[in-house]
Amino acid sequence: MTPSVRILTLIYAGPPADRLAPDHPWQQFDALGRTLRRHLPGATAAVFARPEIAVDGSGTIIWTSELAGQPRPLSDLPDEEQAAARRILSDHLNAISHLADELARREPEDPEPGRLLTRAVVYPGDEAVYVIGGAPVLISWGGTDPGRPPPAAGAPDPATVPSPPRRPAWIMPLLGLIALAALGLGIGLGVWLWQAQETEEGLREDLAVALAYQCDPVAPLVALASRLERIDREDARYADIRMAVLTEIGICEEAALFTERLATEPPCDHLPTLDQELAFYDLEREPFLALKADLDRRISACSRVAGLAERLDAVAGDCLAVAELEQEIAALDEPKRELAVLRLGLDRALAACRLAETLGPQLAEAADDCAALRSLTRETAPAFADLDASRPPLSEIRDALQDALTRCDLADHLEGELARSQDDCLALAGLDETLSRHDREREPLATLAGRLAIAMRQCADLNDLEQGFAEANGDCDRLQALADGLDVYRNNLRFLDIRTRLAPELALCSEADALEEQIAAIGGDCTKARELAASLADRGDPRFAKARKALEAPIADCDRIDRYTRRLAEAGADCTRLVALERDLKRESAPTLRPVRQALGERIGPCRPPPPKPVVVQAPPKAPPPEIKIGTKPTPPPPPPQGSGSFAMRGDCTGRLTIEPTSGWDGDRVRHIVTIDPPASERVARVTSTNPGCRNCALRKIGRNTWRGDLFYGCRGRGIVQVSYAAYDASGRMICSGKGSDLCLGRRR
Repeated sequence: MTPSVRILTLIYAGPPADRLAPDHPWQQFDALGRTLRRHLPGATAAVFARPEIAVDGSGTIIWTSELAGQPRPLSDLPDEEQAAARRILSDHLNAISHLADELARREPEDPEPGRLLTRAVVYPGDEAVYVIGGAPVLISWGGTDPGRPPPAAGAPDPATVPSPPRRPAWIMPLLGLIALAALGLGIGLGVWLWQAQETEEGLREDLAVALAYQCDPVAPLVALASRLERIDREDARYADIRMAVLTEIGICEEAALFTERLATEPPCDHLPTLDQELAFYDLEREPFLALKADLDRRISACSRVAGLAERLDAVAGDCLAVAELEQEIAALDEPKRELAVLRLGLDRALAACRLAETLGPQLAEAADDCAALRSLTRETAPAFADLDASRPPLSEIRDALQDALTRCDLADHLEGELARSQDDCLALAGLDETLSRHDREREPLATLAGRLAIAMRQCADLNDLEQGFAEANGDCDRLQALADGLDVYRNNLRFLDIRTRLAPELALCSEADALEEQIAAIGGDCTKARELAASLADRGDPRFAKARKALEAPIADCDRIDRYTRRLAEAGADCTRLVALERDLKRESAPTLRPVRQALGERIGPCRPPPPKPVVVQAPPKAPPPEIKIGTKPTPPPPPPQGSGSFAMRGDCTGRLTIEPTSGWDGDRVRHIVTIDPPASERVARVTSTNPGCRNCALRKIGRNTWRGDLFYGCRGRGIVQVSYAAYDASGRMICSGKGSDLCLGRRR
């Protein structure tokens, strides 16, 4: 351990050592030194003198330093040396101040080191600056008072010094005896002085030899220091020799420490700091001259490796350039740590080149085979994780593979959507729009595009069938033509809905045809005719109009037969009424009245012998007017059917289409309401009818998620009316749609 040099002893007005606060800078001198030596050169840490606090409570502080040399006050130095010392001191204090700020920024959770440095750099004034071997040292640092020197040892208090006594008479003889003793002592003193001079010359010769070794070895300096300790324990003599020995030992220790730090092969980013620390020493002498040469060589090697690392980073995607760079790096052997990192990066670049060379043909071979592409992705995932796949040459392979996988994922998604949308042409149209934004000519999308094209053609056919179905409006010939056209889609579920709706329409047509055949075969069977008329009474569908028309003549004949039969029965034997009945029958030409004529001929015979008498035809009695009671109203016509129907919306939303009422007479009001559940309702810009006859009919928005339209039934005869609406977003893209139907009952009778 380097001996401490005493600088000065001062007395302070502060509290005794046992009452100093734990965070007082003097109490934390060791922590201060550790913090400085961890981040800054040892010369900077030595700027603060060590306070050795007296434990007697007197406030006495002995300031010491580990620097070797004679301490001198700054004010005692020549101007040039003062300027140099001030410059060095300013550099040290600025470095410590910057370190305090940096620690406060980097380690906010532990502010104590930075706070200690900030308190320590408070400048106490020029009187607190001493210079040891050219290095400035501060005492009284930490923002305390400058202190004062202690009184001389044994100095009496002037107030207590008594007046000098009178000289006694025997003093002069005593002084003579003392003079004779001094004469003898002078001879011995001369011999002692000669021996002391010889010792000093020997010490100076040994010092010159020890200094000539320049710390290699240090043993002569250590031996000389031990010799001085033995012959001058009180440090009363040989001050300059002792200072030179201690200074050189300190320099040798610093050089040894620096050599040890270099021997650990510090990282390249630490070398500039070491170079700055080494600049504080005399680089014109050994061993610092050799240390400087070794450090410069290492810095040069680090610069060369850094340049190669930059070149490797620049040519990472050029496999030929990487191979050339490999040859240059193979010839290097230091710095080992940075070179190992560089070689690791080189190995990764070479591995990336080899992997790219292997994956290129494999990717080309996989082409559009999604199974092969996914297998290749799983196989290359570990390599892509270890290597930098964001840069060439792997980035191109990765991007191509990712594009192919994206097409496969899209194909899988659209495949599922196509399977789910077989009966929803609106959803199929959305799929076709999605597919149009991609390369549909390339697999695996090409196969899907072909299947979707077939489905879209079928949807077009279905739309034509739907339009024909709506326009047929009970026309059995057109309905049968639609049924014949559906035969080619017998097993296609997409046409199941229209086939299901067409079946009851065709059944009505078949029923109407059957009724017409029955009516044609009635003959004169009035009972059968009236049964058929009763069954047609509730059939308002126009398809039964022909049957009703065909049944009018048989019913009319039956009514005439009933009327004349009833008159014949009422006439009894009344020849007048019988003659009138005969006259009326002559006006009728229907062959169905033959039985009545025959019965009349048999009954009217007794009435013929007398000449015919004029018959006064009396008008049948008028029926009395209907009795209307006061306070009553005539019976109103039957109201239109009531009730409502609800149909689900399909597509990218959930909701319903409500028709209220679901049936009505021609001219009756009907209300169409579309309700779409959130959050899809937030995207709806308009709701429009997709009926062929009302293509641009839009509903009015009446709520956050409700649209309504008030319409009227319009039909000449009974028939089913198809209703369909679609919801669109602001860009015109269809979100969802719904289909329903209602029944128009025809005109009121």
